[in-house]
Amino acid sequence: MKLTKITATSKSSLTVNDSIFAAEVNEVLLSQAVRIYLSNKRQGTSKVKTRAEVKRTKKKWFKQKGTGNARHGARSAHIFVGGGVAHGPKGNENWKLKLTNVMRKKALISALSAQANEIIVSDELMSLSGKTKDAVSLMTKLAPETSKILIIINESKEEVLRGLRNIESILIVSASRVNALEIAMADKIIVTSDAIKTIEDRLEAKKETKRTKRVVKEEVKKESKTAEVKEAKVVKKVAKAKAAK
Repeated sequence: MKLTKITATSKSSLTVNDSIFAAEVNEVLLSQAVRIYLSNKRQGTSKVKTRAEVKRTKKKWFKQKGTGNARHGARSAHIFVGGGVAHGPKGNENWKLKLTNVMRKKALISALSAQANEIIVSDELMSLSGKTKDAVSLMTKLAPETSKILIIINESKEEVLRGLRNIESILIVSASRVNALEIAMADKIIVTSDAIKTIEDRLEAKKETKRTKRVVKEEVKKESKTAEVKEAKVVKKVAKAKAAK
């Protein structure tokens, strides 16, 4: 897989890992990951007042019988304007959802593969002077007429952050923490070469499984037992030789 690479003087390509940027897109998993990330962004602090919390008169509206109306004993009922709200949010909702590490990694790979045609590699980002004017000029060159731009850098640099943070359509993230939601929602993704390498290292890292650990532990135990048996045999031979003398 080759991504478009733009420098100050030329336009070329950068070869990247096919298993990350050209993998089969799992749309179901990607949709699930986006839903979970959005759900985790919710605070759950919205709250409404019930009829017990609304400060309204408890005086009876009208007499009990003979009016043809329903029997009401207060104006704080939820069916009246200014009354309390029934079954509304209470301010303690928990919207947190979880995604396993394996699913999170696969969702990120699916997002990168789906957006591969929108990824541009450029190291000119790291040479920004810190002026917003220069940053706007560079963005116009790299991604003209784009509403949402995601910039992925490997390490934070004060001049880069200062030059880009005043541009409303830009989101800057680190390669070590970028997620599937940020990738999927961007119209254009601008990445540095170092950030590409960090993303590949992050997604290619193989975690030692429990089975592998168990096999290694058993082999070590077996080797130690064999060593103990050999040592016992040597001690026995030495003792036998001394007894013969």
